[in-house]
Amino acid sequence: MPSLVEQWDAIVAAQPSDWSTLFLELRLRDAVQSEECALVMSPLNPWHEEDWRSGVFHFRAAHTYGYGAAAQLVRKRLGTLDGVGVVAALRLERRLSDVRPVATQGVT
Repeated sequence: MPSLVEQWDAIVAAQPSDWSTLFLELRLRDAVQSEECALVMSPLNPWHEEDWRSGVFHFRAAHTYGYGAAAQLVRKRLGTLDGVGVVAALRLERRLSDVRPVATQGVT
């Protein structure tokens, strides 16, 4: 299985240049590593469906702004998981493109 950084790089390379947010799933090969994975991924604000020890985590990545961890931070955290021997599959669940913030307060 490719490393998590390699999987991340392939996912990002396949996106259009205007991607805004990626919704991702990280599925561990061995759910026993869930606790260590949750600790390493905590800056990415991961969530799970039912039991966090299931070995399946979801998180968002942001390209230039918006809700989600910065793309550079995601790559760094996945590299840390690679470094501690976590084997997992990273899957793109969905993508938002060309999202622009709307001025909601103050004079425009």
